[in-house]
Amino acid sequence: MLIILLYISVISITLIFIQSKYLFLVDTPKERNHKSKYNKNTPLIGGIYLFITIATYMPYTEYTSYSILIISFLFSFLALGVFSDLKANFSPKLRLILQFILVIIFLYFLDLKINKTGLFFLDPFISNFYFNIIFSSLCIVILINGSNFCDGVNCNVIGYYLIVTLAIFFMDFPKPDNLPDLKIILIIFFLFYLINLFQRSFLGDNGVYVITIFISVYVISYINLNKDISPLLALNLLWYPAFENLFTILRRLNSNRTIDVADGFHFHTLLLKKIFYLNKNFYLSNSLTGILLNLLVCTGIFFSINYYNDSKILMLILIINILTYVIFYFIYLSRKPKFKPH
Repeated sequence: MLIILLYISVISITLIFIQSKYLFLVDTPKERNHKSKYNKNTPLIGGIYLFITIATYMPYTEYTSYSILIISFLFSFLALGVFSDLKANFSPKLRLILQFILVIIFLYFLDLKINKTGLFFLDPFISNFYFNIIFSSLCIVILINGSNFCDGVNCNVIGYYLIVTLAIFFMDFPKPDNLPDLKIILIIFFLFYLINLFQRSFLGDNGVYVITIFISVYVISYINLNKDISPLLALNLLWYPAFENLFTILRRLNSNRTIDVADGFHFHTLLLKKIFYLNKNFYLSNSLTGILLNLLVCTGIFFSINYYNDSKILMLILIINILTYVIFYFIYLSRKPKFKPH
């Protein structure tokens, strides 16, 4: 494990150095968007770092063709994410279409699908091949874009998926043996969590895409492998980015805003403003916001894994998670302070 830790550390330090020196794929102060409130160039190494480290530890001995497909899947979204990071005016509609097409293609060749949902109104249709591949692809695309919505403060996305991975790790069930060992994935995620916490690098779209695709494949494979686990556990593990996507769309429609235009009214953005109002330090507030959000979602996730086979309790936990989100948003977070963080 020490060698693995050293290897992953060298990869991350090298990428940060190269991108900082040559200003390739960096978040710059000139980019005045809702994510760029820093006075220095910050590398967006997330996707490249995750791709290199995950690809290195894919099992190649018995599952060569499957491993190559997974790596190709990750690389295609890495490329799409890099292009999105470099091209500020990349059409959201075109990006969404490309995401959907890529996911369908790779799910087809991987023969990866959601075998059961645990929802009575969907399960009668899930056995249909065409319905299944469209439904599975739609779930992953929703998760990708929800994760992208959540990626506005340090540690929020990488921390969330670190918690999901940790929860699966603690569950005493077989793990997919055609994907990297979960201990290695935890090291990979945790190191980038520290890098992001101290604002040495951001995930960028490229990082969000790669980590979401990997976690999607892992969770689907894990739930399919263990028949004693309720498929609703997947919903409880991944509810936050998915609900953030749905809530953002509904919120913008209700406010007569354009769905695909970024705004400053996400849960994490409003929470960041509240915390910044208290300490006046944007850098500290950014990381504290991510840590606080990680702690909030952590409780629901770890409650869920204790009731992995009880669909009724899992549904209750999911409802409580969503209600907590909505209540905090409308009662507390929607009361915007009279200032804008700089």
